Amino acid sequence: MAKTKLLRVTQMNAIYLDKEIERSFQQIIQDAIKHLPPGLISPVSAEIDLLIRLGIAKYSLLENGSTFGQRLFNIKYDNLTNVKKTLYILFGSLGYFQGKCELWKPSHAIARLIFKIGVVIKVLDFLNTSLFLRYGVKPLLVERLLGLNQVFATETPARNFESKYLARELLWNGFIEILVYMIPLINYHRLKRQIKEYNPFSRKKASTVTVIKNPQITLNTKCGHCGQSPILPHHMGCAHIYCYVCLKGNQTADPKYQCSICEHSNANILCDPVNA
Repeated sequence: MAKTKLLRVTQMNAIYLDKEIERSFQQIIQDAIKHLPPGLISPVSAEIDLLIRLGIAKYSLLENGSTFGQRLFNIKYDNLTNVKKTLYILFGSLGYFQGKCELWKPSHAIARLIFKIGVVIKVLDFLNTSLFLRYGVKPLLVERLLGLNQVFATETPARNFESKYLARELLWNGFIEILVYMIPLINYHRLKRQIKEYNPFSRKKASTVTVIKNPQITLNTKCGHCGQSPILPHHMGCAHIYCYVCLKGNQTADPKYQCSICEHSNANILCDPVNA
């Protein structure tokens, strides 16, 4: 009888669960030692994380031949030997040894060698992820290096995966990303002015604002566009003051730009500095 092939999403979920379990233990330790002096635990924080990782590996991988995340999805390794278990744990501890070597002697030849090995591992991990997405097997680099195969622990039917929910989430997330990128590109003031200009039922406001060549600026003065203290204060002939970037940017986008507060517009005074 042919073995049921594991779905990619099932294997990835097992990896995410393993990471969440490790983070949960780390959070428990942090809550337990948060009232201790900071200098007492910080020098051995890397050792604590390593002990947590080794403890999880002992009660999962060493004793049962599968991680906790894999057991939750009824997965195991079908060709895991004692030698491969040891190499698996050592490979997961490389980050600890790399960090210790960097702190020991950053300019030492061993530290530089381990750094280069870490870069090679990152590149190989990227290639392995690409192969996993293509063929659907061995999501971790250590599994490919050791030749480990994931199978169902018991005969079980393939997991039914409803793609309609994922498609809906992807659709809405894509729509939200489009809005996030598009909304800042819309010139709201220009659109508002054009609607008023071409709307026959809109009352045209008579311009009764007196041109002010040097408006007064105080410590409480705010930019008429961004509402913050004006940077390089400029004006456009009315009593309201703008940041230079706010005013010049709006006038560049809309040559007929009007003051956002009093709707004043003066073609002769486009962007004049304010004299303190």
